Amino acid sequence: MSHLRKLPLLVLLAGVLAIPTSPASAKLQIGISDQSPHMFVNEWFAPLEIRYARIVVPYDILTRKDYWPEYLQLWLTNAQAAGVQPHVAFNIKSVETRFFGKGPSVKRYASITRRFVKKYPTVRTYTPWNEANHAFQPTARRPKLAADYHKAMRKACRTCKVLAADLLDDENLTSWLRKFKRYYKGRGTWGLHNYQDANKHRSFRSSWTYKLARNVKGDLWSTEAGGLVGFKTVKGRVAYKYSLARQLRAQKYLFKLMNNRKVRHRYKRVYIYNFYGSWSKTRKTNRWDSGLISLAGTPRPAYHDLKRRSAGR
Repeated sequence: MSHLRKLPLLVLLAGVLAIPTSPASAKLQIGISDQSPHMFVNEWFAPLEIRYARIVVPYDILTRKDYWPEYLQLWLTNAQAAGVQPHVAFNIKSVETRFFGKGPSVKRYASITRRFVKKYPTVRTYTPWNEANHAFQPTARRPKLAADYHKAMRKACRTCKVLAADLLDDENLTSWLRKFKRYYKGRGTWGLHNYQDANKHRSFRSSWTYKLARNVKGDLWSTEAGGLVGFKTVKGRVAYKYSLARQLRAQKYLFKLMNNRKVRHRYKRVYIYNFYGSWSKTRKTNRWDSGLISLAGTPRPAYHDLKRRSAGR
């Protein structure tokens, strides 16, 4: 997951939704990144007219004996019933510290992805590795490994949409990309988690939304982004106090960045993270909350903003 400088754990999991208002962004495809299979049957989901959804899964999901295999199957079944195209991103086994920096060998990854594609034929869009430049990931200091994972995923499904790399808007992005491009050739489609850009209100020219466009060729997707309602650090300190107004401002700013005339022709899709909230003014059930729906199950202002944008698509 991600961090706004201090947001590391939660963004490793990640999801999203979005909607353009102006003719210039009318072709921007909108999706939601959320881990819950119940999102698709929630009464507030259908009005958003979402056709794309993203889920992050542990790379060893096919061999797990826990809830994950059944959970993913329900997520995919509900997505199909709702007419939503699934996007799967592979990740480390768990966001526990002992798994940070650990991933499969390229040989094992190739075997996993071949089996995954065969088992889940409805999935036609993949992120080879979630937030490949994140410090917790095995690919953070090994861009070549990320390129090898990409090659293996492409080989596993030659007719699928496979992102070149899915990156976090962190300070190592440019240097990581420079090394990655020694092994990856071509245009491709690139993913960006531009949480910091949106929530810190970075200026356009200093934003990674802009810098990524300058550093790569091809289409761009915002594969995880959204406005924060609240956030606590690993040590439990509240870094972002509960604020629905801030969430709305950040979400609007996210679209403003992608709608800038210099990049709006490059950004083709956005996934807002996420659907379900986990905080209220008096209760916090998670370290992170960027949900469109409140803990009580009602739409937040950011939801209504997105619904208005979807109506103008």
